Amino acid sequence: PAPPVGELSALAETAASACKDARLAALVGVLDEGGPHARVGVLASLPARADVETALTEVATRIRKQSGDTVMAAGSVVETIQDVRRSFLEAEQVADVAARGQGARLFYRLPDLRLRGLLHLLRDDARVQTFVERELGPLLEYDAQRGSDLTRILELYLEAGRNKAVAAQQAHLSRPAFYERLRRIERVLDADLDDVESCVSFHVALLALSSVRWERP
Repeated sequence: PAPPVGELSALAETAASACKDARLAALVGVLDEGGPHARVGVLASLPARADVETALTEVATRIRKQSGDTVMAAGSVVETIQDVRRSFLEAEQVADVAARGQGARLFYRLPDLRLRGLLHLLRDDARVQTFVERELGPLLEYDAQRGSDLTRILELYLEAGRNKAVAAQQAHLSRPAFYERLRRIERVLDADLDDVESCVSFHVALLALSSVRWERP
């Protein structure tokens, strides 16, 4: 859900002040105000020969000091007013993906999102959805039927770099209990979680699933 209107208005004022202090000419406002995807948008005009990363870092640093853990995303630099909408759409997609991650960057651009960003852009491709179903379908069905959390356990295990001790701690389970769940996952998926290629495939499917669920909560 979007932040309250008051918070967005305050954030817009902070962003406008940050741009002014950084000597950037900018239009700042709340986009889609009152809707579920309301957000603050900034259209900045960069001086000739300005370094984009430097300008973004300066503005983002000033905003972060005032607004805490706000997710900030930037679209591509464009040369014409006709391309502004495309840049805003790109920034919106980047922000959606960044909000789902665990990074702590000052701001995000499309190249920063790597595989997660690619899968988000391909989330409506039927081939990606088929891949998710093929890789994770039995586990998702198992969880749905029994109210279990094996999909989340698999995600924790893979996000921890297959470190079982770390993943068990993050899952708030004893090691024996966590190991038992991993064995159950192997049985449900008919897979070996010690096999690197299988784990890579499952991890990609989980990232793709996250993008699909983001669009279809």
